[in-house]
Amino acid sequence: MIRRHLPTLIAALVLLLVPLVLFGPVALGSRTLLPADALFRFEPYRAAAGQMGVGVPQNSLVTDLILENYAWKRFLLEALQNRELPLWDPYIFAGHPFLANGQHSALYPLSLVFYLLPLWRAYGVFTWLQLGLAGWWAYL
Repeated sequence: MIRRHLPTLIAALVLLLVPLVLFGPVALGSRTLLPADALFRFEPYRAAAGQMGVGVPQNSLVTDLILENYAWKRFLLEALQNRELPLWDPYIFAGHPFLANGQHSALYPLSLVFYLLPLWRAYGVFTWLQLGLAGWWAYL
């Protein structure tokens, strides 16, 4: 029985491990995919950039990940820890519907990673799983 499925199991293992080779330092190591250096382009962080040894951000095109997505994930985690349903985000102007806006991906099945792991690590594991599972489903 297992011999019949052995090629499929080997393909699954390879397709899950190849993205891990690329994203190993951020999925399993001590690095993160969050572009925290992009925060130093804006006040009040810009004032401390010289003291912290931060120069020009490596890639200023990915600031949305730290300015928007990280804030959404943090808000979502705080609401869930308080046993609240995050229907409304009061932190942007006078507030806006949070759960109705799908851009935060709170209901995406792989977002479970963000609820189980620390945020700095979850971004790497999430990226690795998405690429690995995309390869697996393409194989199937």
